[in-house]
Amino acid sequence: MRSKFSFSENDLKLLILEAQEKGIYLFATSTCNRTEIYGYCSYATDLIQLLCKYSTGNEIEFMTNSYILQGDDAVKHLFRLGVGLESQILGDFEIIGQIKRAFNFAKELGATNDYLERITNDVIRTSKAVKNNTNFSTKAASVAYAAVQWIKENFANKENINITLLGTGEIGKVTCANLVKYFPIDSITLVNRTIEKAEQISTKFHVKFESFENLNLVLDQTDVLIVATNAEKPTITDKEIGEKAISIIDLSIPRNVDATKSNANVITLDDLTVVVDKALESRKAEIPKVETIIEERISDFDEWVQSRSHKDVVIAFKRRLIEIQTEELNYHSKKIEGLNVEHVQIVSERIIQKVTKQFVTHLKNTESNSYESVKIMNEIFKLEI
Repeated sequence: MRSKFSFSENDLKLLILEAQEKGIYLFATSTCNRTEIYGYCSYATDLIQLLCKYSTGNEIEFMTNSYILQGDDAVKHLFRLGVGLESQILGDFEIIGQIKRAFNFAKELGATNDYLERITNDVIRTSKAVKNNTNFSTKAASVAYAAVQWIKENFANKENINITLLGTGEIGKVTCANLVKYFPIDSITLVNRTIEKAEQISTKFHVKFESFENLNLVLDQTDVLIVATNAEKPTITDKEIGEKAISIIDLSIPRNVDATKSNANVITLDDLTVVVDKALESRKAEIPKVETIIEERISDFDEWVQSRSHKDVVIAFKRRLIEIQTEELNYHSKKIEGLNVEHVQIVSERIIQKVTKQFVTHLKNTESNSYESVKIMNEIFKLEI
């Protein structure tokens, strides 16, 4: 089901461009174990329709399997996600980089606003605070780490094992970095459709690389194949595997391995979750500290939102007073002969300044109940905020 709602970078670009036409600000992540859209708009249905249009899932499947969070709940979720509390493997910090890249991608297309930029930056800073002030990120437990742990636990002689890593994207690079920590570098081979990328990563980690055209030859010598590609259709099928007895770890979304008739032992992301239970125990003990940091940062964000909304309403209030001033000056200049419009304008502008200042002071002094004040002023003056 997750695979149905994943999308390619090109589909995401089209989604964002259509959102712009509709006046919707958003950014979206489509990673190995989640697809989420974070939108600044009036209705969740607008986001759901966009997601379903640019993925293969439909709205009924979405409503059956998804979650919709709005307002404060959505804000809290994004903070929790950014620090790793919502990751499939608790504390997996790879997600914060994915959030950052997703936001920057949308920003380059002009699809974000000040609100989304502020919350993204605050989430990034919160993630750093958690890393620096808790042990939530100690004892590695990520998708890449889980893959390595699975190999270690299921292949006793790591000196004689041959590992092939297919795909050199973000997950592929992180996985390669984990592999070289635990296995001999001459036992690791990189394969990628673009051989230049495979060569680049192989040079960085001092491992072997092969072209995609030679994949079948490589698989003949492979004990464990790790698939970290993002193709829309399976890259590895029964045809590629043939009669080989091979273990395949699929880190891709949508799943890029379709091997139901072969001798392959396919391990999915869901299977890997149980590998890191021991590492997670120490992380669970840190959750209260993490949640305290999140609460503090959300409080700071809420204050910024409040000050931002105050600024908007004050500007709208002053604009309305100026409109009233203009209307009255036009009216009385016609009714009162010899009226000194310039003098009246100076006096009325001072009155506008003083009234506006009183309103600002009121909002600051009634912070906890400012919403009601804004609501009343909007009802009286019909403010366009």
